[in-house]
Amino acid sequence: MNLSQLYYFRKLSELQHYTKAAKELYITQPALSDAIRSLEKELGVPLFRKEGRNVKLTRYGKEFSVYVHDALRELDKGIAVMREYTGNLSGSLSIGGLYTITGDYLPALIRAYHEHYGDAVKIDVSQGFSLDLIRGLKEDKYDVIFAARKEDETSLRFEPIVAHQLVLGVRKGSPLATKKCVSLSDLRGYEVHTYRSGTPIGNEVEKVLNESGLAAHQDFDDEITMGGMLATARQDECALLTYTIGLKPFLDRIDIVPIDEREVPRDFHHVCMAYKKEEFQNRALESFIDFATKFPVPEDVVLRCGESMCDLLR
Repeated sequence: MNLSQLYYFRKLSELQHYTKAAKELYITQPALSDAIRSLEKELGVPLFRKEGRNVKLTRYGKEFSVYVHDALRELDKGIAVMREYTGNLSGSLSIGGLYTITGDYLPALIRAYHEHYGDAVKIDVSQGFSLDLIRGLKEDKYDVIFAARKEDETSLRFEPIVAHQLVLGVRKGSPLATKKCVSLSDLRGYEVHTYRSGTPIGNEVEKVLNESGLAAHQDFDDEITMGGMLATARQDECALLTYTIGLKPFLDRIDIVPIDEREVPRDFHHVCMAYKKEEFQNRALESFIDFATKFPVPEDVVLRCGESMCDLLR
């Protein structure tokens, strides 16, 4: 048994697919198959079983996987600590983010991080919805994510980064578009749409709806789909949504109206940086988390309606 076999086993146990694992390990599939067969022969137990085109861990493989992951995590930690003594910051980071910040805030953050630390740390960015991003973080798909807070995730730490304003969206020509500011009571008699219940942002808006006694259709996942709906909506339809870059393609057909701050705070919805509390953080991840925590959000990232003009994205 050698160290390479253990790394191969870990990768295959994560991806459960020989071709994909071999590609990420930069070896051939036959070489990976030979290494796993040799490991199974030495241990005297089957570690994987075929399931269609994929493979699954056997009960022996699941038990062995716990020890291998723990051992390699400690080894990786030792290697990272030793490299720190040289003063070289390198490695790679996998970041997941909501699309509402991957088009403005996150590029600005990564650019500033590279200007400060250099380009040796390679950063890969993926987009997704909050619940998918949180699941990916827990499954080690990401090192850090930027998503909405989920209250019951006790193993994760959420650091508020960007606050988005809850606003009213209407089709141009709507009577509500003439108002400089609306109260939630102004929406009575209108067909109100908003985020899907069960999502972090949907639950936040649902609380506002319940407190105001306002009924709404909670059937949307994001601002882009709501923006598209509003662009062809009836005059008696409107939407409660956050003011983000996702509305940019629709601002020639819809109007955005601020909501009375006595009813809804301007910093309504927070996008947080989230990472695992107890996991070892290599120097690259540690430096990125620290840098992001202190990074001032650029003024053109936090879109506001009602302070001066509502056309910051036009």
